[in-house]
Amino acid sequence: MARDDAKSSSLRRRPSRTVPAAIVAVLVAAGGVAGVWATVERLATGKWPGWVGGTHLWGATQTWGSVVVIVISIVVALLGLLLLLTALRPGMPNAYEIDLGASQGTEDTEGTEFVMTRRAVAKLATAQADLVDGVDTVSATVTSRRVGLSVTTTSAQTEEIGQLVTSRVSEALAAVGLSPQPSVTATVTTTQP
Repeated sequence: MARDDAKSSSLRRRPSRTVPAAIVAVLVAAGGVAGVWATVERLATGKWPGWVGGTHLWGATQTWGSVVVIVISIVVALLGLLLLLTALRPGMPNAYEIDLGASQGTEDTEGTEFVMTRRAVAKLATAQADLVDGVDTVSATVTSRRVGLSVTTTSAQTEEIGQLVTSRVSEALAAVGLSPQPSVTATVTTTQP
């Protein structure tokens, strides 16, 4: 199917839905283990395990209109609906679009889309913050709208270093032309030399 807006959906990948898949996998595996266990015990001893018989006896005493059956049905239906919605809802994008018009403005790039992954944004932010005088170590955390920097220094001038780091990283990210432009925050802590 061709797209009219000439943008590639593969460039803005979204993460896999591992949580719903893991929950369903655990439930299916638990059911399979229980079924194998009951079958092996049935073949070995000639009778079903007590928990299977107890479950059947309890279930046989319940009617469709009983409160317990209705509550169990509602809980199972809500859990299934929650898993379905979680699986269908797309995850957060893991890349920023680069607006070449804002960063270069010289070439005609109509129909071409450029992106920068969050990991690459974190590496750029870390490299730029590390160039500021007084910074000993730095690490970056990137979300869809924010770049958070954790800076350690031996200097007591943490406010000034934090402002320098924030402005340098913001300028570097603006020069790249990220869209949307993430906000940059820096947390500076002092360590003893």
